[in-house]
Amino acid sequence: MEYLVTIVCSGNTCRSPMAEGILKKALADRHVAGIKVISAGTLGIVGAPATALAVEVSREHDVDISTHSSQAFAPEIAQGSDLILALAGEHFDAALEMSAPPENVFMLKTFPRRTKDFRSASVPDPIGGERAEYEKVFLQIDDALQRAVQEIVRRAADAQNQ
Repeated sequence: MEYLVTIVCSGNTCRSPMAEGILKKALADRHVAGIKVISAGTLGIVGAPATALAVEVSREHDVDISTHSSQAFAPEIAQGSDLILALAGEHFDAALEMSAPPENVFMLKTFPRRTKDFRSASVPDPIGGERAEYEKVFLQIDDALQRAVQEIVRRAADAQNQ
């Protein structure tokens, strides 16, 4: 049984696709199996590609999100995820409103610690911004996920051993 990690942002066209791609690459680079990574958006946009700048910046970091197609963050996803990584406070709240188990919901930038300071733990939305904003956001997400990947792998292994 695969361990499901869901990364949530607003439109599922910038931040969460970049994060999904980064985490998939980090797991592949470590030859980790048994963890499925998806992303979704609270705005309910379905079938949109990742923005051109998100694709371009990701590609420059050897992360391919060119085939991404947005999906809506829905109760089935929230309740079926083993780990939800929210990119802003409103995404964290949305997961809880959809009855995700509270112990499975974290802010990406502070995972695995809990925080109430959503402002400093949020990743800014680069939509409509310049390339430099996308680069800054990519690097914030990458930094958070590189710090988190070992804990994600540990949690997945624990869940599979239960």
